[in-house]
Amino acid sequence: MSQESLNVERLAGRYGFLERTGLLPLPSKDGLTLVVELSRLECAAACLPLLLLHSGESVRIIAVAMTPDFPMETLAGQFSQEQPILFFPYEKEEYMPNQALAQIETSFAVLLEDSIMVSPGWLSELLWVPFDDAAVKVVAPRSSTERGEGKKRLHFGTYDEFAAHVSYSLGRHQGEWREMDVLTGSCLLFSKELLQRIGGLDTSLQARPLMIADWCLRARQSGAKLALSDAVYVHAIHSLDRGQRRLNGPTLADGWQAYSTKWALEDVLEAEEHLVPKNGFLQSTQPVIPLGKASLTTPLVTAIVYCEEDGNGDPLPQEWAATQEQQSYKNIRWIWIKDSWMNTAPGLPVNEQDVVITVRGQEAWLRALRNASALFESEITVYLSDSIRYEKYYVERVVKAITQGSADLIVSLSTDMDEEVGRLLRGDPSGIVFPLERVAHKGGNVPGVITCKASTSHQLQLHPEASLTIGYVGDLSEPQGKKADRSRGKEAQS
Repeated sequence: MSQESLNVERLAGRYGFLERTGLLPLPSKDGLTLVVELSRLECAAACLPLLLLHSGESVRIIAVAMTPDFPMETLAGQFSQEQPILFFPYEKEEYMPNQALAQIETSFAVLLEDSIMVSPGWLSELLWVPFDDAAVKVVAPRSSTERGEGKKRLHFGTYDEFAAHVSYSLGRHQGEWREMDVLTGSCLLFSKELLQRIGGLDTSLQARPLMIADWCLRARQSGAKLALSDAVYVHAIHSLDRGQRRLNGPTLADGWQAYSTKWALEDVLEAEEHLVPKNGFLQSTQPVIPLGKASLTTPLVTAIVYCEEDGNGDPLPQEWAATQEQQSYKNIRWIWIKDSWMNTAPGLPVNEQDVVITVRGQEAWLRALRNASALFESEITVYLSDSIRYEKYYVERVVKAITQGSADLIVSLSTDMDEEVGRLLRGDPSGIVFPLERVAHKGGNVPGVITCKASTSHQLQLHPEASLTIGYVGDLSEPQGKKADRSRGKEAQS
């Protein structure tokens, strides 16, 4: 079928839809919600009025501040109370777009940055695509922020030049769109039904293009199609300070390792050509990321630290005391379990409410590890090793992954777990084994069987229960020098 015939067929289908339902001019019964991310006042002041002017009377705008220093009152003062726009100020430790997405009541919504400039007809053309093909749940216009075939870099002297170009393009390509593997740009239209099914954006990926790409891959996992509208172009304003702002904030490089680990990418390159994994890795559904505010409660965490003194009786490394003090998550009860032939535990940085368990021999050590979680009625149990240096936000990020996701067990993945990562993403958890020091689970669950890698080693591993739902986060720790690799070779004794 020629492109011209295809366009005629699509337009005829659209007219038939209008005729049956009486919807003119937009194919939406309950209006639309536009969620706008506010980062730069000068861009927002120029683009928000255009959104109100060219998006139709049934549009509602939710504008959210992305930084604590954004001058929200200054911007809000430029609009009247009668205009359909709500302003959400920045809230610490909350990802504002996910909060705004939780407020969506319309069948369709658009997420876009405040740098996006639109023109007449942009929204109605995007809206038609899901009605051309009901499987299409996500649609993006062409812009300079899109990747691959969707990228279009243009320069205009005035807004009238931009509007004239879009009008001409719309006239030539009306009804044309194509299916895409992934989208990354600053403007995205999607259905509320899909949003409720897969949840919000994954903030652990840090950089916005990676969050959008990840969200689109999760949409594909749920059976949705992604589409690029060839008829619509939106103009992204790039200011001179954009490069400096990116240096001071999250960048693609900051989140790339987490993204490549999450999707098991073979070519770990910071390039937009390498955002899509092999088809097999799209078969195992990712956990839903809840919308709205994070829970106001602070779950109690039991942190089980397994450790032992060296053969010469040296105490634990002083770095571990600093790690405990630096953990940003405060509601923790620490349990220290040591395999030692000495009755004392010198150098242990414990608080009055914490527990120190000293045992002799590997069997007693493993027994204590298996039963330690019962000492406190905690909502979450985290296993830690004294051979790993954990970052400041380790426990906090693991707790967030458990409380805001559907997984029973969370694993902090690393580059040396390629086989486990691949099997987990392929949905084949049989026989999978994780290093115990990278595991956390919900309280009340039996996480599985804890064993040693070898009879003469204290390197522990977990064989998870088959009934548990397993989720994961990116690598949150780093080896502590040679100590992380040593094979504590004390002979096993009971």
